[in-house]
Amino acid sequence: MLAKSVCLAVGVALSMSFVAFSESSRSILEGFKSPSRTYSSAPLWVWNDLLTEEQVLATLRDLAAQDVKQVFVHPRPGLMTPYLSKDWFALWKAVLREAEVLDMNVWIYDENSYPSGFAGGFVPEAMPESHGLGFTLETATKPAAWAQDTLAVYRISNGKAQNISDTVRSGEALPDGEYVTAAINESKSSPWFGGKYYVDLLRPGVTQKFLEITMDAYKREIGDQFGKRVPGSFTDEPHLAPAGGFHWTPDLPEVMQQRYGYSILDTLPSLSQPVGDWRAVRHDYYQTLLHLFIERWAKPYHDYCAANNLEFTGHYWEHEWPNCRQAPDNMAMYAWHQRPAIDTLFNEYDEGTHAQFGNVRAVLELASAANQSGAKRTLCEAYGGGGWDMRFEDMKRIGDWLYALGVNTLDQHLSYITMRGARKYDYPPSFSYHEPWWDSYHVLGQYFTRLSAVLSSGEPVADILVIEPTTTAWMYQTDADKAKREELGNSFQQLVTYLAQAQVEFDLGSEDIIIRQGAIDKAGLRVGKRVYKTIILPAHMETLDSKTVDLLNAFADAKFSLYTMGEPALQYIDARPSEKAAALLAKAKLVSLGDLVANWVSVKSETRVQVAAQKDSIVYHLRRKLEDGELLFIANTRNDEPATIQIRSHAKSIQEWNLEAGAVEPLSCANPGEITQELPPAGSLLVFLNAAETAPTAIAEEAEQVVTLSDSSQIVRIAPNVLTLDYLDLKIGDKEYPKQYMYAAARLAFQSVGLPEDPWDHAVQFNDELIRMTFPENSGFEATYHFNMRGAIPGVLHAVVERPELYSISCNGVPVAATPGEWWLDRAFGKIDITKAAHEGDNTLTLKASPMTMHHEITAVYILGNFALEPADAGHVIVAPAELKLGAWNTQGCPFYAQGVGYTQHFNVSKPASKYIVALPAWYGSVAKVMVNGELAGHIGWQPAKCDVTKLIKPGENAIEVIVVGTLKNTLGPYFGKERLGFASPHSFRDAPESGPPAATAYNSIGYGLMKPFTLLASAQ
Repeated sequence: MLAKSVCLAVGVALSMSFVAFSESSRSILEGFKSPSRTYSSAPLWVWNDLLTEEQVLATLRDLAAQDVKQVFVHPRPGLMTPYLSKDWFALWKAVLREAEVLDMNVWIYDENSYPSGFAGGFVPEAMPESHGLGFTLETATKPAAWAQDTLAVYRISNGKAQNISDTVRSGEALPDGEYVTAAINESKSSPWFGGKYYVDLLRPGVTQKFLEITMDAYKREIGDQFGKRVPGSFTDEPHLAPAGGFHWTPDLPEVMQQRYGYSILDTLPSLSQPVGDWRAVRHDYYQTLLHLFIERWAKPYHDYCAANNLEFTGHYWEHEWPNCRQAPDNMAMYAWHQRPAIDTLFNEYDEGTHAQFGNVRAVLELASAANQSGAKRTLCEAYGGGGWDMRFEDMKRIGDWLYALGVNTLDQHLSYITMRGARKYDYPPSFSYHEPWWDSYHVLGQYFTRLSAVLSSGEPVADILVIEPTTTAWMYQTDADKAKREELGNSFQQLVTYLAQAQVEFDLGSEDIIIRQGAIDKAGLRVGKRVYKTIILPAHMETLDSKTVDLLNAFADAKFSLYTMGEPALQYIDARPSEKAAALLAKAKLVSLGDLVANWVSVKSETRVQVAAQKDSIVYHLRRKLEDGELLFIANTRNDEPATIQIRSHAKSIQEWNLEAGAVEPLSCANPGEITQELPPAGSLLVFLNAAETAPTAIAEEAEQVVTLSDSSQIVRIAPNVLTLDYLDLKIGDKEYPKQYMYAAARLAFQSVGLPEDPWDHAVQFNDELIRMTFPENSGFEATYHFNMRGAIPGVLHAVVERPELYSISCNGVPVAATPGEWWLDRAFGKIDITKAAHEGDNTLTLKASPMTMHHEITAVYILGNFALEPADAGHVIVAPAELKLGAWNTQGCPFYAQGVGYTQHFNVSKPASKYIVALPAWYGSVAKVMVNGELAGHIGWQPAKCDVTKLIKPGENAIEVIVVGTLKNTLGPYFGKERLGFASPHSFRDAPESGPPAATAYNSIGYGLMKPFTLLASAQ
């Protein structure tokens, strides 16, 4: 049935020319049904505690149980086990032994947190001269006296800069005028760098020292597993902005003198203001930084991995483009990875130039570089900072979007080993046993493993190349140039996004990659493994490198299609005025965006994809060629509107490859090779366009009938209710700090022993410097939490305290202790029975720490029991439970509850039909589990909200329970400030009223629940 007018109408018209390729659908079908571990998702598995073998093995098994068969061992804030120590590698060896049993891969993450390069502080410790450097350019009417950090001084006159460093160094008096002083900055020491500093990755020897300290240690300890259970190494955001300002490395003047014939020391002011030949200077400066970044970081790392049977993967900071100070050309760097990678963080859809989820350009840069280098696998670090509120539909939507644009390895950010202390605020969510939805995660795990296996197969199809105007961006990197730079970036971003949403198949081109790998032959412009017959020069592109121009001239002379978009702006070659720019433009055809898409669609000699859609549609596709057909994946990125897709092809038959079930089903076609199908919001479709005929499957229309309920429904929580207590009275010695928010209290406690704040909160330990610290016997604190009860509370009441063994604990003055072996949410969160100690009215729970240790992190405590919560002027009051009804739990006395609510309905089936479906007309949650007569029938995680329960329906009475599961957002927050779902950083949890517990209405929570009764649909074919 066609969608209503609000739905997207997509027409996919494929004029297929089947070409012989090395892979067939038959060869990948078995891998689709039961993929190997190499295609599994691979979360950043966060090692963030004083780790035990029991901890690491238990959480590894948890991941394997949910069909997550790869991990990256990721040191992260909170890590107490010394990085790269004997204990560190003992744990690694235990993990690898268990990985053999579980059939898992264990990847290296190459740094103690990030950015990569300082080796947790060991590089600056071993090589003090590795200090990261930058320089600033300050303007004044008189130059300051020469100082130790002065690099050079210039007089600006008549639009030129004169180097007067020798004059200033001599102390000679100078008249008023315009002067620019270049001064060196060193990267600052920081807790984030273990009390050390970030390094200069362009200084000769720094990368080698990093590889020696980090990778050689792994090679020594576990090198026998390289290329086996240890596939490779992940690098995270290495960059060229260690000290702010412009990047500096000591031999930069010599390198630029050798490469360009002039000293950068004579032209530094050109980097910040339009003096001298400033465009050329800026171009040469950033090109030099790029070449050095490749020669001194990326290539040595790539070569090390190649020599040691490892894959080099990981990413840079790609979201800042066209800001190029951290990395002059991110796309160029991907060419030096065996598995190129990016990250896409948060859960906020935005198509802007600096966006994350929604930033088409960033993903296509990755896919294009991989296509050109011949890399079959790409990777994206996803979901980080999306918040505890992420649901299965959110995860699928983001993942589908990434895969439709060219990613085929999903790297979840993050999977905590523990969430005690500040660790729970470290850019959640966590893909781990802590989540209330974790026992259902295998549904998504299997989905993306199958999708990875399929989209890692076959060959890409793009024959259009859009050259990225990065060398133009180099000319506009100052604050004064921001408007010009953003205009360039926004224009290109809109072009790329429009083409992708118009289903045009194209790659992006980095000039550095084009120059290194490009050549013209009879087929077109060959860049590495790809050949392009059409090249597009975008609007606002002002310069190209001379070698690029030589290739484009030859391309145009060979009668291939060279287009320019918008009013031509090209006037420079190597950022220098040149008549060659105009000569090249004379060979190009000016084309509008609409005409470009229309021309592309009209070509019938090769496969094309058309879109007939509303302007607000958001659909993407990816196509891979096989020897016997093509695989086509289509994703509807909108989560509020369905999309109708129309596939028209020269295929003889079409199969749907069901990513949830791993099944292949022939589709009934109105005409051979043609189907029309509706994708639900955030829906997707994977089909195989078969060059061979297969027997069509006749699918009869099914008349669905609603099965009548036989009695009333029951609604119950599946776990105790929760009250989160995040304010406390703090006493340190004879000082009292009443009504403190937990974050502020933790800071005060550590300040009392001479530390600036919680050392495990967004900071890195160097060696064992923190964990070996001890404090006086008279140190410590007393933390008292308050809660109020009205009326009798049935059943057992528990308090949950993190690391309860560290404290003397009392409830209303009565000593209490955690029950051995019992925990809640995290294995370090002990459960304390306070049933006998608690009473009606005000209650206190007091934790005494004496002496203070490095493990004493003040955080929230939790009260569990069979109760409801009523809002109060300060927090909430515990009251007797009330019967739950349909609707949101947070308005029914459960504002902090996450674990799930079961909704049971009974149906009498006298004569079973051939098919039964449970449908949820209105619900909100992370996932819903469907139980039939006590057995799990399946899961509902995204739209359409339906579950096939046919196999479990029996004649007579049937009890069907739908368990709607919430998220930890309501349990862990953040609660205060402007609500921003889809985003959570450590700072998000620090904002709270300072005047004590606010009114209950100040706590932001999400309304999870079943809003209308579910239905049982019966149909007969």
